[in-house]
Amino acid sequence: MTTQKTYISQLTPELNPCTIKVKVLRAWCYREAKMPATHRHFEMIVVDEKGDKIHVIVNNCRLTFLQSYFKDDMVVLLRNFSVIPNNTSYKYTKHPYKISYDGFATACRSNTFDADVNKIGFELTKFCDIISLNLDTEIPVDCHKSFNINTECVLDIEGEIFSWECELRDYEVYGCKTKMLPLKLKDTLGIKLTCLVMGIMAENLLDYIKSAKNCNKFSMNIGNARVYDDGKGPPMIYINHQIGSTFEIFE
Repeated sequence: MTTQKTYISQLTPELNPCTIKVKVLRAWCYREAKMPATHRHFEMIVVDEKGDKIHVIVNNCRLTFLQSYFKDDMVVLLRNFSVIPNNTSYKYTKHPYKISYDGFATACRSNTFDADVNKIGFELTKFCDIISLNLDTEIPVDCHKSFNINTECVLDIEGEIFSWECELRDYEVYGCKTKMLPLKLKDTLGIKLTCLVMGIMAENLLDYIKSAKNCNKFSMNIGNARVYDDGKGPPMIYINHQIGSTFEIFE
């Protein structure tokens, strides 16, 4: 059977087998809180030359070499994958489908990519839209009763850090203990937003802030943040490396 080259916008379960040429925008490893360390998912967000994005997930520790092989901004050819509905609680892209590797799959590097695509792939959300929950309904809405959260979605933002706590807080998620750093952001209009930085990202960020002793404000770009409204105050965002969040910080 011939493997055809196609674009992300054309992907459907019926189209297999096919090959796509994409650039890796973000790549991360994810593990369920209650699962053993060996039970991991490797995940990516990729974009093709037309600018369309799709979420790629490698299930149950398959192809673990991908974590060290695939890097942000790398161009690759993906083959022998499954195309499945993008119907989980969190959707990292607006595409109705996502790519899944559950068994044998192939991937190789490519040296050409005919598109001017932002390396990080930011699609910025305004602070006012977060505060008012005026968010794209194609991005997921989820309900986590254990956290009393009634709205969650994945988005990118940029803002200025103007306030932060001097010490990390202890926090527990699904029975697993972690660290949290609350901080305050504001945009160019002065609209303020609380950001909860979780896990190793909290430790790294606080270390960086403490090392910049002569700076009292920072600019920050955040990717794959999740926003939620607990009904007790304005909506907030949180970031965690295990859900693919990224950040860049500038003095």
